Amino acid sequence: MLAYLAAQARTQPGSTLRFVAGEVWRRGRARLHPALAAGVVELSADDFRRTAHLFVPDVDPAQHAAGVPWVASTLERATRVAQGHVEVFGEWVATGLRPDWQLDWKSGHRWPLAAAGKLRVLDAPPGADVKRPWEVGRFHHGLALGAAALLTGQPHHAQAFAESAGHWMEHNPWPRGIHWAMPMEVALRAVNWIQAAMLISAAGHLEPAPARELSRSLFLHGRHLWAYREWNPVARANHYLACVVGLVWLGALFEGTSEGAQWLEFGRNELLNEMECQTGADGVAREGSSGYHAFVAELFLSAALVLARRAARGRAIENDVAGSIALGTSRAFSASLLRMFQFPVALCAGRRDAPAWGDGDDGRVLAFGGTKDSPTRVAAAIANALAGEAVCCSPETDAEILWRFGRFAKPASGTTCAKPHHSQAFADSGFFFFSGRRLRGSLRCGPLGMRGWANHAHNDQLSMEFAFDEEAVVVDPGLPCYADDPAARNLFRSTRYHNTVEAAGTEQNRFWPALLFRIVDDTRSRVERWQTGGTETSFAGSHSGYLRLAERVFVRRELHVRQDDTLTLHDSIDAAGRVPLAWYFHLAPGITPVRVVPGATWDPAAVEAPRPGMVPHSQWRLGPVSLRVWTGFTAEEFEARLTDGWIAPRFGRKAPAAILEFRANLVGRQQALFTFAPAE
Repeated sequence: MLAYLAAQARTQPGSTLRFVAGEVWRRGRARLHPALAAGVVELSADDFRRTAHLFVPDVDPAQHAAGVPWVASTLERATRVAQGHVEVFGEWVATGLRPDWQLDWKSGHRWPLAAAGKLRVLDAPPGADVKRPWEVGRFHHGLALGAAALLTGQPHHAQAFAESAGHWMEHNPWPRGIHWAMPMEVALRAVNWIQAAMLISAAGHLEPAPARELSRSLFLHGRHLWAYREWNPVARANHYLACVVGLVWLGALFEGTSEGAQWLEFGRNELLNEMECQTGADGVAREGSSGYHAFVAELFLSAALVLARRAARGRAIENDVAGSIALGTSRAFSASLLRMFQFPVALCAGRRDAPAWGDGDDGRVLAFGGTKDSPTRVAAAIANALAGEAVCCSPETDAEILWRFGRFAKPASGTTCAKPHHSQAFADSGFFFFSGRRLRGSLRCGPLGMRGWANHAHNDQLSMEFAFDEEAVVVDPGLPCYADDPAARNLFRSTRYHNTVEAAGTEQNRFWPALLFRIVDDTRSRVERWQTGGTETSFAGSHSGYLRLAERVFVRRELHVRQDDTLTLHDSIDAAGRVPLAWYFHLAPGITPVRVVPGATWDPAAVEAPRPGMVPHSQWRLGPVSLRVWTGFTAEEFEARLTDGWIAPRFGRKAPAAILEFRANLVGRQQALFTFAPAE
């Protein structure tokens, strides 16, 4: 940590001092005070019923027959939950309604029920990951039980929720255990408890005793968040935002008390402040991560809808969601929120699977449709519903839209399901999307994290990925784990696990292997050109991450896309001495690179050099596309390799995939050019 702080202090000494002071202040407050548990407020079942309109849209369950796909899917999930299964990152796990809440069921490691302020949740044996029990403790499964109670009018789903929540409260006494150790987890559990309880209350099945017990614990959740919210004057992101959102929800529930009113006022004001702080002018969260952007967007939306319904004073907001959000927050906030949801749309356009830039733990806030779909895909559907545009509906998507907005999205026909894609830039955050007729891809060139303080960004500067005919070809490998495999986490965030240039076998941005959530913005990437229009897209950018080396290596990359789906990368590298270089191209699972033997389709001697001083090196077949390589090196100096690698299609999963590498030793200035084109 000292080395990391020293590296930050070299470029921003003032911010580093403020960051350290903020962390000392925040961690000093983590001494949990018993007085917080004294005199907690208790609500009745009628109190829940009177505030249900703030959390549950006006939905008439009689309009939804059991045979409707989304209803059937919801009831099926609720049945599985009631039988003791929980869906975690799209996989069902048999935990029981009364699980061992401290247990990671995959590794068998159990965290002690010790004082939360002293627990180090990342200090666990290899293979153990606190993310797994945390995900169960967020109580996403309670939403299926609450929705089923409202849809069927039957009490057994409400009883299952009361049993599970009651068991959690009994076996996680404040302030002990991992579920109190991270304020963000406290906030997300509170949000899901409130939502499930309000669905059950709307169904008329929230019994007096569970209501009193739940409200006492929820009030303590609010006090905990108020006292230990994860604020830092320099680097705060989704953790602090989750605390703010939790205070909005708890404040709305307990607004009749002085503490609840304070939480609500503070939460609303901070929500507006964090929208300005945590997002750029392009609407993208300053996390350097597409997955965390979807999570942050959902956090903002979940609080905004509560504030919108509160401002509407019982009137329906379904016909003008954006306008209602503006009334509950501000016009600027509402406009920024709509911009936030355009980024997932860009990620999903023109492809079956959205790319995964930076960290992605598949975290959700309110998973009304379960966790089978990726958060990015869910956010894209929400974006279209917010804008009143057609959505490719599924049972899961229908549930996500209805329980948020009280109405279904406009269904898209099969022919209009895949929205037209076009080249577009989210320049403030450094994400650039390029398109041809059948080609869709993106390139990264921008800041890491917030003001250079990054937790979830990767060494992906000047990296690119693309899909052809909606299927991935060159991919960003993503991230498969949180903390159970530090070596894998460090590998997947490394330079060599992105489609970019590596110099001297070092990282373009420094990170320390023991610090799993810290990285220094050494690259300070610059965009030199971004042009779209007509039939072509052109980009040029550079980074200075390797100027810290003795060889003073400078990397510049140009990208050019023609409407005939030809994609060209041109890299220019300068160095003050001899330095080994490596280029990496990570391929989608199932694509095996095949080198084309010179002949009728590939005659190097007959190929005209695309740039002066370059010679043809090789041609490759990469599934539906071909790759031709030109360099300024001689054939002996430029080596091609095939190696085995991995990609993470979802959090917690890995799939084998090929890596095509090119290596050379650079002296002075040199260039390499890679042209991808339809194989036919």
